[in-house]
Amino acid sequence: MIRRITLLLFIGLAWGQVDDSKNGDAVKIQNSAEENDSFRKHNSSIGMLDDKTGFTLIGYTYNLKKTDMDEYFIGGGTIIKGFSATMGWKHYYRKSKLSISSVFSDQGFMPTASLTLEYNLAKWAQIKSGYFGGVHLGGTSDESGDDIGALPFAGLNFRF
Repeated sequence: MIRRITLLLFIGLAWGQVDDSKNGDAVKIQNSAEENDSFRKHNSSIGMLDDKTGFTLIGYTYNLKKTDMDEYFIGGGTIIKGFSATMGWKHYYRKSKLSISSVFSDQGFMPTASLTLEYNLAKWAQIKSGYFGGVHLGGTSDESGDDIGALPFAGLNFRF
């Protein structure tokens, strides 16, 4: 199950690459940070859970690639005694002062998904809330595995 989800994630990342049909070269989708202030690669979040980093109080993600409606990221976060690493894809359904998006990510051995509402306070700060869901894949004979749960989350996100 984990292999299938990871394979689907990598296929999605590969489809996100854009090539020029004439010469096969990769097309530059985003201008540099100096030219386009809305493209910020670093995100830090503080709050109860998070759409990208999952079960964390404090999280950090780095955008590998960003288009108008999609972000591909890696990151990690902590919840006092635990640490989670993550990689995934965020898609915006509506992008404005109040944005709607979903995130599909892989956090070690737990694939996750979330539905998020983001309210932009400034170009660099947002309030995020929504539902975060994970699939627990049990590994011992006592655990049934494939448990799906959804938890609400809320927090602040800072882009830099």
